[in-house]
Amino acid sequence: LFVPCQQLASGRVLKLKSKSSMHVGRPMKEMMPWYHSADEIHDKLSQLANGGCHGADFDISQRSEVNSGAAAGQVVQLDVLHISRSSSGTGRPKTRAMMVYGEHARELISPESALHFVETLCGDGVSASRASAVLDNVSFTIVPVANPVSRKLVEEGQYCKRTNEDGVDLNRNFGDAHRVSSADEPGEEMNPGPSGFSEPESRIIRDLVQEEKPDIYLSIHSGAYLLGTPFGFTADQTPDNEASMMEVLKPISDKYCAGQCPYGNLARLIHYENPGCDIDYVRESAGTPYVFTWEIYAGEEYRSRYIEQARMQNGVGDDSPDDAMSLAAVNRTRLRAQARLRGAMVRPEDDIDVESCLNQFNPRSEGETQSVVERWTNAYLELCEEVARKADEPKPQQAAAATSATSVTSSSGDAQPESTASLEESWPSLAALSRPGSV
Repeated sequence: LFVPCQQLASGRVLKLKSKSSMHVGRPMKEMMPWYHSADEIHDKLSQLANGGCHGADFDISQRSEVNSGAAAGQVVQLDVLHISRSSSGTGRPKTRAMMVYGEHARELISPESALHFVETLCGDGVSASRASAVLDNVSFTIVPVANPVSRKLVEEGQYCKRTNEDGVDLNRNFGDAHRVSSADEPGEEMNPGPSGFSEPESRIIRDLVQEEKPDIYLSIHSGAYLLGTPFGFTADQTPDNEASMMEVLKPISDKYCAGQCPYGNLARLIHYENPGCDIDYVRESAGTPYVFTWEIYAGEEYRSRYIEQARMQNGVGDDSPDDAMSLAAVNRTRLRAQARLRGAMVRPEDDIDVESCLNQFNPRSEGETQSVVERWTNAYLELCEEVARKADEPKPQQAAAATSATSVTSSSGDAQPESTASLEESWPSLAALSRPGSV
C-alpha cells in the first residue's frame, strides 16, 4: 500500500478495508436498474446542454480540485449547471437559487431528483409549464452529484458509503466555526475531516456560493423526512427571518408531504447537532436569506417518528386519549426499531448493514422512485415561486420577524404553527436513540 509522505507525517492514513470485510451488496444496476448512474446523469445533462433544453439557457461546466488528503493526487470533478432565461417577468433582478444534491453518496434518490428537476426545467414532463413560469423569475445553479467519487462505490454495492474519498463527511466540513475537531476519525460516517474545507468537494461548493450569492440555498438529502432551516449546529438559535422561512415551508409540507414532514430548526428536528453543515456556513458567511436542508425520503420504518412530529406541530392529537395511546404505540415501535440500530450510531460506515441503509435512504421500487422525484420537483418549484413572490412584497417591519425558539410570528402578525421547540418535551428519548446518518 503506497501512502503519500504528507499523510505519514501528519499521521492521517485512511483505514482501508478489503471488500470481503465490508458489507457489500450487488451492483446498483442489478438490484435497482431504474436508478441512473452518475455517468448516465452526466450524459443526460450534457445532452440537454447541447440543444436539448427547450425554453431555457443551459450551461454545464466542470469544477475540479486536486485532493490533498488521504486520497492525495486524485482529481475530483463536479458538474455545475446554470439554467436561466434572459427575460424577466417582473423587470426586477431574478431570484437566484442554488441547489446541491448528493453530498452523501448513499442517498441515491437525491441526484435522481436532481435529474428529474432539470428535465422539467427543460420542458419535459407534466410540470413543464409551471417550470417555464418559474424561469421567468428565477435562475438556477445546480450541483447534481456533489460526491462523485464515493457515488461510484455505492453503485458498485457499498450502499452505506456516506463519506467522500477521504472518509470525510462533506456535510460536517463546511468551515471551522462550529466544527468538532475531536471527531476527526477517518472511516466514521460523520468524520468532519482534519480542518474546515479540507475536502475538494466542499471547497468547490463554498466557492460557488461566494460567486453566485444565492437568495435560496437548498441541500437535498434522504434518510429522514423533514424540511430543515438553520441552524444545524444548535437547537437554541434561529435566523432573524425564521418566521418568513416557516411561512414558505408550511404549505410545502401540507401539499407535498400531506402535512407529514415537520419543518423548522434542523438540529431540533433531526434530534442531533450537525456542526459544520453547509446550510449554517451559507447562512452565516454568505448571508443567504432562504437556506434549507430538505430530507425528501425515509423508509417506512424510519418515517413514523417524523410523521408524529408533524402531527404535533400541526396541533393534531395533543389532547385526545386515543391519540395519546396511538402516540405511545408508535413510540414503542420506534424504540424497538432503534434498539436494533443503536450500535450503528458509533460504528464505521463499512460495518453498517446494507439492507438497513437501502431501506432507510432510497425507494426500493421504480414506481415509488418516480413518485418521489415527481412530487419533490413540484416542491422545488413552489419554493422558488414563494421566495420570488416575497421579493415583490414590501419589506416587513423588523419587529415582525420573531427569533424566539418557542414561538414564531409572521410578518402580518398572524400566529404560525408552534415551533418545534416543544417537540423535545414530547419526545424526550429521541435524542438518545435517533440514528444519525441523514443530513
